Amino acid sequence: MELVRTDFDSKVLHARRLLREGRDIPTGLVADEVQRSWSRSLEYGLREHDRILFDPVSAAQQRRLDDAHRVLLDHATPELQRLFAALDDAHWVIACLEASGTIIKSLGGQNPALRDIANVLRPGLNLSENLIGTNAPGCALEERRPVIVRGSEHFLEEVHMCACVAVPIFDPSGDMAGVLNASRHHHAPSIGILEPLALTARAIENRMVNALPGALRLRLHYSAELVDTPMCGLLALSHDGRLLGANPLARQLLELDMLPGAEQCAQTVFQCGLGPLLDMLRKHGRTPAPLHCHNGVLLHVSLAEAPRPGTIAVPSPRPAAAGRATSTPHTARASMPSMLADPKLSLRIHQAERAFARGIPVLINGETGTGKEVLARHLHDGGPRASGPFVAINCSAIPSGLIESELFGYDDGAFTGARRGGMAGRFEHANGGTLFLDEIGDMPLELQARLLRVLQERTLTRLGSPRSIALDCSVICATHRDLAQRVASGEFREDLYYRINGLRITLPALRERSDLDALIDHFLAREAAPATLALTPAARDCLHRHDWPGNIRELQQVLRLGAALAESSIDLVHLPAELTETPATPRPAHEPDPLLDGKATLQQTEAEAVRAAFLRHDGNISATARTLGIARATLYRKLRGHGLLSDAEEAC
Repeated sequence: MELVRTDFDSKVLHARRLLREGRDIPTGLVADEVQRSWSRSLEYGLREHDRILFDPVSAAQQRRLDDAHRVLLDHATPELQRLFAALDDAHWVIACLEASGTIIKSLGGQNPALRDIANVLRPGLNLSENLIGTNAPGCALEERRPVIVRGSEHFLEEVHMCACVAVPIFDPSGDMAGVLNASRHHHAPSIGILEPLALTARAIENRMVNALPGALRLRLHYSAELVDTPMCGLLALSHDGRLLGANPLARQLLELDMLPGAEQCAQTVFQCGLGPLLDMLRKHGRTPAPLHCHNGVLLHVSLAEAPRPGTIAVPSPRPAAAGRATSTPHTARASMPSMLADPKLSLRIHQAERAFARGIPVLINGETGTGKEVLARHLHDGGPRASGPFVAINCSAIPSGLIESELFGYDDGAFTGARRGGMAGRFEHANGGTLFLDEIGDMPLELQARLLRVLQERTLTRLGSPRSIALDCSVICATHRDLAQRVASGEFREDLYYRINGLRITLPALRERSDLDALIDHFLAREAAPATLALTPAARDCLHRHDWPGNIRELQQVLRLGAALAESSIDLVHLPAELTETPATPRPAHEPDPLLDGKATLQQTEAEAVRAAFLRHDGNISATARTLGIARATLYRKLRGHGLLSDAEEAC
């Protein structure tokens, strides 16, 4: 598509010529943040004429991406859909990216006129500056503020057709959670998208604060009229008065980042204890109470809705060392209550936190679905490099021929097909932060020696390069394998094993945990929100009997299905057949088996539920199976068993 040359384009192209010539760019040609981004792009070794090949993202990669960022996706998706519906035919493609720059959700790519834009905003692609240079979402991640990049302001020429607006999303701890981006053709008529995009980001941030478990939520603003609106500041406190999280406006109004972590509590912020504060707010009822805060600002404050029943209270974090920001650990703990509900496991995690904070490597063992990456992120968020990136790589998911270049990068011309200018590896991306090596037990033996050398010398060398690069990052490893056994069999280097095994923590399988009821109640409250659902005794007993091969991930999916199907309480009929059809453990003769209670109506109730979902999706087998959380083969079996197969055949 031929671009229309405007006065704006002429100014930017002139600035680019000055950049190439190494001359100063006069004020007014391009925005300061664009100039800074251009400079960073040059430092990354990128060239304007580079052609970035956007390889297709496989379905398996997309599923892994969805699982890794499920929390952000759950909060962002409904708000993105609301924004996209409001844009109507304005010809925008909107996307949500996680904090390292990878797209996790996009809308608008179905429009043929936007196919070239949608190709750049496909889920799974990474738009960070170090990979593709100046672009709005990558720049917003670096600058931590809204950014607009139009036409030839993009560093790479192949994306000059885009006009992009990006707004950062901050999590309840004040850290970057991701970024929202809207893109359209640069030559299209101007339309205001920045404010709607910013409002959508604020709505996502508020959702994250409201989702903190076991929290008392306060609404606040300097204007009493705005306290009960989406424009208010949100503050989440634990039941002992410690800060669990806040949205950006609350952080600004209260100047929370100026307070040491140990002082971030109701007593310091509002100059009174939590008890007197709640008494005052309840006395005012729905009318916001005027309160002078620690920074002298008069704010109007009201108590939001009570926390949902069934959530697990999150232990208050220990005070941090002086001089170190501690807002991140609060939210990290709040995001992993499933680990902290078990006292023994909580103690072991506390030991891992202390070891990791002192530079001791941590090795995490556990079956698939037990939360190894969740724990790794938690350690990073509370560690000495929390402000840096968290880079995760699954050593078993990368072909052995590519893992070396993925980890260590390569220089220009290192091998046939290498990208011009070379490419930084995952270790370089993690510099200043944390590298998480998942399934390290599956790393090829020939690469283990090189990894050991990098960990010992704290330097790395790209493929085809004589230059050493200093490395400053924390490393966390995880595996489901017995590394000691693999050392004995010669499949894993003994010296590398002792290098990464500073402190080993094993995450127990769900079937081995003593806090199953607490986990069930926590996840049920989250999946059922804003409604309140309960489990019948028969359904809870069924969950206790199950072996949980998929661990916590499987439990979440089972409760998500139950919450979708049930009206007031989750019964056996609302659970997957794989659970209810499992042979029951024999019970003593005097103890009644709840599976037999109401057996006469179970099949009828299940048939009604299956039929309702089937009709709701107009006979679409795939959509019905997704709603019920079961496989297509299982759905066919249920349809056949309940005499509904003819309906399915007609739909096909």
